[in-house]
Amino acid sequence: MKTLAAAVVAAAALSLGAPAHADTAAPLPTVEGVPVLGQALIGNVTDDRLAVLTVHGVRRVEGATVLYYSLGLRPEDQSGGNAFFNSYGNGNNYVLNQGGATGLGCTAAAIDVSTSLAYSALRVDAAVPCIGTPVADLMAPAEELGKATVGWVLLAPVPQDISTVDVLVGSALVQSVPVEDGLLEPVSDEAAPAVGTGWPAVDTTRLSDVVRAKGAVFDLRSQVKDVKKKVTKATRKGGEEIDLDTSVLFATDKATLTSRARGVIAEAARQITAAGSSGSITVTGHTDSNASDAYNLDLSKRRAAAVARALEPRLPGGISIRSVGKGESEPIADNSTAAGRALNRRVTITLPK
Repeated sequence: MKTLAAAVVAAAALSLGAPAHADTAAPLPTVEGVPVLGQALIGNVTDDRLAVLTVHGVRRVEGATVLYYSLGLRPEDQSGGNAFFNSYGNGNNYVLNQGGATGLGCTAAAIDVSTSLAYSALRVDAAVPCIGTPVADLMAPAEELGKATVGWVLLAPVPQDISTVDVLVGSALVQSVPVEDGLLEPVSDEAAPAVGTGWPAVDTTRLSDVVRAKGAVFDLRSQVKDVKKKVTKATRKGGEEIDLDTSVLFATDKATLTSRARGVIAEAARQITAAGSSGSITVTGHTDSNASDAYNLDLSKRRAAAVARALEPRLPGGISIRSVGKGESEPIADNSTAAGRALNRRVTITLPK
């Protein structure tokens, strides 16, 4: 199996080190039973050796996402002492983690570019900041520097409607990785097996120890600018509500969020956080009176659900969210005018009293 691991690393090094021309670049290696979904070179802080990072799987399980990856030294770097892959990644200082977690496995994330959200390593506690391959096992010993070692880490759950992500591990980015379901098999007895000898056992029982799961989802945008009054506050029935203008959130008669919707939803999340809200919030969809009652009710439900899905990862812990649709039944303006209908087409977020 050492030969198989070396073949993966050697072929990867060729593909990454070849000139950047489509007609001369070597293809990614294909090894039976070992999916190769993308690769990148990654350095470390102790010497000049480079490793090949290979992403083997981004797999959904109940309550989490499992990232399978491997690391192995390039053939020209297979000399010297032990290669401790946990120290790779340019110092392991990384903003997409919680509580200052360090180390290669803890500095991993699945990034959805369309929503600007990163699903990073789930935190357990300060002593064990993430759930994944033990640090001591993620290595190639000096007597076996040709070994490509497989590791894993549990990330925050990637939503079902996301089919591909970019994977960030330390300083290495692998783009357009498919998200699939279920654990990889067969399972090895080794905590960090060599590539091709089986997959490490993933300990999902530790999910019960996870703290601040929502905190493992990061909004990559550091600021929200110019939402042009598309997020407004109102006090109704003794409670505070936030209205979102659906002309920005959705195209006509659609329930799929537009690219401009991100800023509006991020601003709403900022206002909810700033208000110190906790408990349950309700996202309600409303329409104007055009079309039938049944059509408008269905559209409002789908729009509310879309906003709730996008809003939830941006909210702090202690807040739950539900979505409902009211169709045209609760207008706040006159539906006989274009201006009134525009006001009635909205999604409302009701904060806890």
